[in-house]
Amino acid sequence: MATRRAATAALRRLAFGGRAPALPRRTRTDAALAIPARALAFASSSSSSSSSSATEFLDVEAAQERARARAAALAAKNAKDDGGMFVFDRAVVAAHRDRAAYARATHPSNDPTDPLLEEIARRTLDRLADVKRAFPRVLVLGGASDAVVGLLMRERADVETVVVTDVSMDMLKFTRARAAASFPAAGDGDGDGDDDERDEPAGGSLPSQTLLNKEGNPVRLHYVHADEECLPIKPNSVDVVVAACGLHWANDLPGAMTRARETLTPDGLFLASVFGGETMREMRIACAVGELEREGGVSQRVSPLARVRDCGNLLTRAGMTLPAVDVDTLTMRYPNVMKLIDHVRFMGEGNASASRRPGPVRRGTAAAVAAAYATMFPAVENESDLEKAGVEATFQVLYMTGWSPGEGQQVASERGSAGVSLSQLEQELEKVPEPP
Repeated sequence: MATRRAATAALRRLAFGGRAPALPRRTRTDAALAIPARALAFASSSSSSSSSSATEFLDVEAAQERARARAAALAAKNAKDDGGMFVFDRAVVAAHRDRAAYARATHPSNDPTDPLLEEIARRTLDRLADVKRAFPRVLVLGGASDAVVGLLMRERADVETVVVTDVSMDMLKFTRARAAASFPAAGDGDGDGDDDERDEPAGGSLPSQTLLNKEGNPVRLHYVHADEECLPIKPNSVDVVVAACGLHWANDLPGAMTRARETLTPDGLFLASVFGGETMREMRIACAVGELEREGGVSQRVSPLARVRDCGNLLTRAGMTLPAVDVDTLTMRYPNVMKLIDHVRFMGEGNASASRRPGPVRRGTAAAVAAAYATMFPAVENESDLEKAGVEATFQVLYMTGWSPGEGQQVASERGSAGVSLSQLEQELEKVPEPP
């Protein structure tokens, strides 16, 4: 045994230029999850003579995240064996959103606002402003829920009740805390509008709030921990459903949209925005180039997303009437590729595909991907120094609008019943003189 240790040490000294780095200790995820309290007690008792604390060495959150990833991989394998549709690991989606909630709540700048999510939420609710109707009861589904709630409180005087759902309890708590910090409580509350002293009531919900919007009107907010694919919301109970950047993680997207439509009252409005297939196309290309160079093959590093042509069919399959789809393309600039990856994690939009390659990216492959990205997609093309040029990333956003069936709605004319063709309309428009 001593001879083996000596040989191993000699090989390490040769490999690392005479310096043998300390190897990390192997940890067991299940042990860290099962007995975190016992581990803390043991550490504190064994180091009573020292001023250090066990919290300086333990990272229970990382162990829990690894355990979630392991459970998600097992669930993915079981779902594939059963022949069910399993595109995304929902447990991994929740874990990513848990991490994003923690990152945003503890950001060094004390500003949890994400500019991209805020912009997408604003553009989504712009479509609500185009409808000259009151929508007193609103259901908000996951995604950029904190941004949606803030905009509803600031810009919609007609909103009386908001129900927020999320697959991540930590993100739900973050949304609730941000609302309480941004708007005053109604009545004689304790400062955050609580209507219940319990921290976490039965049923996976959080205590409701009553906050004052910008107009000074009270708004009742409810927070429900639920999956978008099986909403626990009663049918015909809300006037509008807003899903900003949340539904693209659903395995059964038509089913999730159908259940959202069932919660609407007759002639209720459904508004959704999802990331489209062209999102982060630069990263897809750079990953393919880097992996081909270093590993001789390509694996899935970016989650699959919906295409524009699919959205109209999804609205129709969900039973929506008067479907409408439009597209926005947003370009973001970053100092380097790592800042882009950090932003993706900050939003909770990491790869959660069930067929993703397990394990972290190899160090050499990551360097090749970063170099390929900076070379092919610089933010400033005429900059000779790639580090100063930065990189750009494309985010394609698909907006879907539909209505639940109701009396008095407009009905589309039958195909072929138009009296003027599009070519005739184009010819007539060409005759219109241009303004001076």
